[in-house]
Amino acid sequence: MLRLILAVILGPLIGLMVLGVVDGAANMIFPPPEGVNLTDPANLRAATAVLPMGALVGTILAWLLGALAAAWSANLIAGRRALAGRIVSGLFLAFAAWTMATTAYPLWTRIGLLIVVLVAAIAADRASGRPRT
Repeated sequence: MLRLILAVILGPLIGLMVLGVVDGAANMIFPPPEGVNLTDPANLRAATAVLPMGALVGTILAWLLGALAAAWSANLIAGRRALAGRIVSGLFLAFAAWTMATTAYPLWTRIGLLIVVLVAAIAADRASGRPRT
């Protein structure tokens, strides 16, 4: 039980670190427009609406790899128990839905992001969610 709790705590942290690194790399390649105050929600929404295609694909890739790392590492920390990865995947899906609801990404990006989080959850479950025999 302790490993399951530890997995549910560490899995999302690992996933968020991966998401941050990949998203940070995408932001370095495709920086936000000049003069955008990233702490102002209205300014951030306006900047998000004019992002190039590469930046949007980078965001989706960041969420895919972050969700995959979170669920996969949670499964491994919990001793290959699929429950840990499923809980972490649910947390990541809720976080992705909240992020998409509060930003001005195009509709295809919002849908794509939710799909890749689900795909990552299924992939992690199949790759590391079954106990060794």
